[in-house]
This record gives sequence, structure tokens and C-alpha cells, in this order.
Amino acid sequence: MRDQAAALEAEVSQAARELGVPGAVVGVDHGGDLDFTGSGVTRLDHGRPVDELTLFQIGSTAKTFTAAAMMALVDQGRVALDEPVRRHLPDLRLHDDTAAASLTVGHLLNHTAGWDGGDSWVDTGEGDDAVERAVGALADLPQQFAPGTDASYNNAAFVLAGRVVEKITGEPFDSALATLILEPLGLRETLTSLNAIMTHPFALGHQPTANGGEVRVCEPWSDPRGYIPAGARLASSLRDQLAWARFQLGDGRAPDGTRVLSEASLRAMHEPTTDHVLMPGIRVGMGWMLREYDGVKIIEHHGDVAGQHSAVTIIPDRDTAIVALTNCSPAGRELSERVVRRILETRLGLVERPPEPLRLSPAELAPYAGTYRTDGIELRIVVADDGLIIHGTVSDGDGSGETLEFPVSLLAGERFLVVGGPFTGLQGEFVRDGDAVVAAKHVGRLVPRAG
Repeated sequence: MRDQAAALEAEVSQAARELGVPGAVVGVDHGGDLDFTGSGVTRLDHGRPVDELTLFQIGSTAKTFTAAAMMALVDQGRVALDEPVRRHLPDLRLHDDTAAASLTVGHLLNHTAGWDGGDSWVDTGEGDDAVERAVGALADLPQQFAPGTDASYNNAAFVLAGRVVEKITGEPFDSALATLILEPLGLRETLTSLNAIMTHPFALGHQPTANGGEVRVCEPWSDPRGYIPAGARLASSLRDQLAWARFQLGDGRAPDGTRVLSEASLRAMHEPTTDHVLMPGIRVGMGWMLREYDGVKIIEHHGDVAGQHSAVTIIPDRDTAIVALTNCSPAGRELSERVVRRILETRLGLVERPPEPLRLSPAELAPYAGTYRTDGIELRIVVADDGLIIHGTVSDGDGSGETLEFPVSLLAGERFLVVGGPFTGLQGEFVRDGDAVVAAKHVGRLVPRAG
């Protein structure tokens, strides 16, 4: 154990130093035995050392909490996954009224709702109606496919799920989440209130300046309250995230024996809910992403928000979980991926074998080049040597945004593999209509071709 702890500390420190990550904490739970380490500081200029109690924003990993809150209401008999959303929100308006009528609660939790992902987060205020007002903006998002007929990563669907929780409980979403999940599990360092977060040691996010310049603190620190169900603002410590992962490995009870979810509901969150995939090899449960790694089942989620990155990786068959929290994006993702791969290999003997890329000529690659665009995301794809380069821009909702450049190789079956940068190892796919390439599925989002 001592050797493993020392190896973990060395691995995290080296990765943070090489990648320029100001602060990172990583923990491993193997059969209830815990190792954790911290490297760096909460902020570059005058921060304090990070540790297992430091609060980091966890971004989209918060979706697993939103899904759990809904499943708690399922257990109480107050909602069913196959019932229409309009049963609870009769005034719901979407761009496509047919979709609004057929949309079910389950569609909100497994990324099959079908409209643009809602990645541009508009500030709807700090009042208790923030989520309700954010839902009002959904009518502006074009419907890409009928609910349940495909899968595409969807922030806005989780905002709507949060509003359903509000209507059922009669509480603001953050209060309902605390009542249903956080308090029963004793997760006292998982917070949504800015006033509460600032009374704890917390990390500030960092991002490189334009053109890959020096890393600087992100402003503002937090995204709007209305998007908490999708991953805005929720902050948590390594200690709480390890406890959350251990709960996922259990039977639905808190450590004190309190029943939080039925075992059936907890297990349902970890099983594929549709035949459609977000990306090659990535299936969806209720709030969780599912895949195999060297033939072994992995349950996981990542989160990126305001210059911070989180990752929770659960390996049920090995009774093991790995948590990484960092205060830098995109380098924090690269750190977490590197460290998690190393832990899987050295502690569990699991090694992922990358697929063999195709060797195509520039003429064969040319049909994939072009611009692909959806709400908040633009991908500009160009031919380079025997592969492609994706210039991906994520909008901040005000027309600005960060552009990342990463090379990809083509695989069989219209798939592609990211071979450099923070998304190394992720796969996507191109979608055709006859002979024409009409969309790209990247990082789980369906991004239609725009030119």
C-alpha cells in the first residue's frame, strides 16, 4: 500500500508538472482501502496547497447527481421514466411540438432527447426560478432527431430534468438535490451555493490564453445557477467524490444504512438504456457513461467547466474507483486520462489497445473536411498529411470561446480516433446520408455539417 501511495503521488506530480496543471487531487478506492494525493495549489498567483478537502467544480459529473435525484423520486413512486415530461410540465414548449409531446423523463437522462445540446448557457439570474427560466430557452434549440431515435450529448435535457425534479418536490433544484441525495449520503463538501462554497478552501479554474499562451485564472468563477442540473457550479471535494463513487459500488444505502436508492434503481443507472451510442464504444445509462476497457466494464463521467476538470471512473468487477479533480482545462483532462490509464494498468492489469488507423490519401480524406456546427460548438476539419486536424471551438454564449486543435486518424466504419492533445484516445464518427458526409459525432455530440 505504501509503495502504491508513493507511486500515485509521483505520477500525479510528474503529470501536473509536465502539463502545467496548477492543482490536482487524485484518489483511488480499492475495496474500501483509500489512497489519495494532491499536487499544486488552488490558484497560481497566491493559492494554498490543494488536498482531499479542497472544493473543485465538477462540471458535467454533476449529471450523475441529477439522475440519482430523479431515480430517488422513481423509487418514491412520484415519477416514472417512461411517462411524458408534459405530465409534470404541461406548458413545456420545444422547437418541435411533436417532440415535446413524445418526450419522456427517461429521454432526459440518457442523452436521447434529440435537440441541440444547449451548450450556450445564458444567465437566468440567481433567483429560485433560475432553472425554470433556463427551460424557457429550450424552445429556441432546433430538434436534430425524434426523442429516443439516436443519442447526442445534451446539457439542456438535464436542465429540463432538474425542472421536473423541482415541480415534483416543490423545491428549487439545489434544495431538492440536497434533500434527496447529498444529505442522506453525508456529502457535506458537495455544494451549490456560492456563499457556502466560499467558506471552504476552493480551487479556481485556469485556462491558457489565446494561441496556447500562459495559463491564467478563469473569470467568472461560476456558470449560472439555472444550469446546475447540467453541471454548472456544483463543487465537491475529493473526499466526497470518493464517497460518491463508493456509493455507486454499493447497494443503494448510505454508510449508516440509510436507504437512498433501491438497489434496482442504482443498478439501472449503470446499464445501457438504449442501443444508440454517444461515441463508438460509449453507451449511456441513466446519467453515467458506459464502456469496456480491456474487456472489463467501466462506469464513468467527466466534467469540464470554468477551467476545471473532474473525472470519476468506476470498475465494479474490481470493486475499484478512481477520482481526479483538477483546476485547469484542457490540460486537466489530459492529466486525469494519463493517471487513470496508469492506475488501471499498474493496479488492475488493464491495458487498452488502440485500434489500427487507416492510411488514406488526401483525396480520400477530402470528403470529411469542412465546417460542422451546433449550439455552442463549431468544428473546422482540415486535411493534414495522412489524417485530419479538428479545430474545435466551444462558445461561451457571448460569441467568444476557446479553440482547441487536435489531430485525428480515420478508422474503419466512418470512425475517427483522436491521436493528440487532451482528448487522445477518444473516438468519434462521421454520419453519412448516401454518399455525403452530413454530421460528425464528437465528444458525444451530433454536430451537423454547415459547409
